[in-house]
Amino acid sequence: MAADRRLAAAGPYLPAELIPDIARHLTSLQDFFALRAACRSYRAALPPSRAVLAAQPPHLLVPHSSGALALLHLPRRRLLRFRFGDPLPFSGAVLASDGARVVTFDRLTREVAVTHLLSGERVRVPDAPFLFSRAVLAGDLVLLISPGWVQYCCLGDGRWREACCRLGDGGLCHGANALHMMVGMRSVNGVLYVLLNTCRLAVAELLDNKVELVLLGGEVDEHVRDAWMESRDFMLGECAGEPLLIFKVSLKPAYKVFHWDSGEERWVRTMSLGRRTLFMSGDRFDAWFGPDTPGIRGDCIYEALPRAAGWSEYSLVDGICQIITIEYQGAPEVNVARSHVWVFPSLF
Repeated sequence: MAADRRLAAAGPYLPAELIPDIARHLTSLQDFFALRAACRSYRAALPPSRAVLAAQPPHLLVPHSSGALALLHLPRRRLLRFRFGDPLPFSGAVLASDGARVVTFDRLTREVAVTHLLSGERVRVPDAPFLFSRAVLAGDLVLLISPGWVQYCCLGDGRWREACCRLGDGGLCHGANALHMMVGMRSVNGVLYVLLNTCRLAVAELLDNKVELVLLGGEVDEHVRDAWMESRDFMLGECAGEPLLIFKVSLKPAYKVFHWDSGEERWVRTMSLGRRTLFMSGDRFDAWFGPDTPGIRGDCIYEALPRAAGWSEYSLVDGICQIITIEYQGAPEVNVARSHVWVFPSLF
């Protein structure tokens, strides 16, 4: 009988070939990793991938007093027992995230690190430039943006290149053309879009030592200018393959969103995202999700709170903003600045 118990413990209860089908129905990373840790054959059958994580909702990565990092499950609104040992160097500033990878920068060592949030795989790029305003993660490229220049590096190459920004007519994006300065960049369906400080949109072609910009449409209309005047920040985002212009209104927790109408070549105000959801962290746009994700409100903007464990939910439909905070054992003190990162397993 003891031998039978040892034999039962040595082998999986279910055949390993059935485990991926079971994993596709799990809605918590804690359950996924518990199943994966049951035995070696299960672990081999469940590499973290989009195919087996499709049903996973968004999570929020938060600091923990143990020195590890913890996950908040959004629909359940509670902390998972699962802990990350050291998935990213939080001693550095979080520059960008796409829900699967995160870019951090250590100003003391001038090192940029790109870390995969589930596998822990990390690529380090030394000797990063000091002067830049925003970072962009586009496929295998890390781009550090300043108004008239781009410093970029191909992961695995380890060498930074400098590219001067030029308009399609050959003019520089500074000096005589100082009105055209880059404030954001994003890859949408393989097209590299640039947002200028005038809220105009451009398409960028990245060459060895220059970024060639082709302006789209004409000057922005009064609706965009009015939103610009009453906002404290604006950024370039995307949803369902369309570039978005997102304004954070300064007088109250509110947002105004414009989508790019490629037919009319202009920004158009939108109050609906087709039941999809936008996710942001501070002055960063991270990703979009949906539609109809269980436990996640559609046509909303979720933004991680900078000094508490939680997020805000702003409805584009009715303009109502809700603040959700989660208290958990091991959380940093109240009002301590922290870096939160959205984790989207289904995007892996």
